[in-house]
Amino acid sequence: MSEMLELGTLLREERERKGLTIQDLSERIKLAPRTIAFIESGTKSELPHAVYVKGFVKSYAMVVGLDPEELGAMVDVAYKEELEEEVAEPVVSRRERKGISGKLIVIIVLVIALAVAGYFFVQSSSADLSSDDATVEVPVQPKPAAPEKAEPVEPVEKAEAVTPAPAVKEAPAQVEKEAKPEPKVVAEAPKKAAKVTPKPAVAKAKPAPAPKPVAKTPVVAPADVAEKKQAEQVAEKAPAGPMHLLRIQATADCWIEATGDGFPRKEFLLRDGEGHTVSFPNNLALRLGNSGGISLTLDGVPYPFNGTDGKVRTVHITGS
Repeated sequence: MSEMLELGTLLREERERKGLTIQDLSERIKLAPRTIAFIESGTKSELPHAVYVKGFVKSYAMVVGLDPEELGAMVDVAYKEELEEEVAEPVVSRRERKGISGKLIVIIVLVIALAVAGYFFVQSSSADLSSDDATVEVPVQPKPAAPEKAEPVEPVEKAEAVTPAPAVKEAPAQVEKEAKPEPKVVAEAPKKAAKVTPKPAVAKAKPAPAPKPVAKTPVVAPADVAEKKQAEQVAEKAPAGPMHLLRIQATADCWIEATGDGFPRKEFLLRDGEGHTVSFPNNLALRLGNSGGISLTLDGVPYPFNGTDGKVRTVHITGS
């Protein structure tokens, strides 16, 4: 007698001793009558994955008053070979995922290193520009002192010497009336005075707008440009991706395991008629204990796949 048949016989005898029918038990543990019959007859080929069978047997044991943990251990013994085969497969996929995540980490580290190197390069270049600009400001400051050098006593003496000229201008008016030959000399004197007096005012007064050269110091602007370029580079490197929604609808009892990149591992059980929605960024792998009892909808669109009742299958879903 196989372990599964021995287990089913024990459950059936205890059920009959309690005076319960298969239909009564079906209503209490929410399990199809034919599935209960397969458990009692030990027909493993008609039963779903061992995970579901273990749950069914525990529920059955609780109703008839048997130890659920002890009977669950009997299911593990009955399905020992099947469980060992199922456990060996996910190990490979996890190693593959580790390899992929390792590559991603290397790429991210390289990108960060390039960003840091670019930042220091921009900072050093902006520091050089600011130092160059500082040297440009040094010759600008002495320019206001130029008027001091341009204040020799000679121009002042010339101006003072010329000041009598206006008095001479009044004299010619009287002299012209008295003697006309002298105005030639007098007229030349005012012209020279007129030429000499404006020169200190025009030539020496122009240094007043000397602060204008200081306006050239905004050569520091490249630093601002470098900061803007750096901000644009950081904004371009900032990753941002949409999340995808996967609706899982059960048409029969099914155990499900969901894993993926950037997605925490989830394991749950859906009863007939129940549904569950999962959101993920890129890739998702669904391990279905009863692949024929599940329908999938990705972002509102039905997602087709080949499923068979009672068969385990892994479905790989890509968001793109």
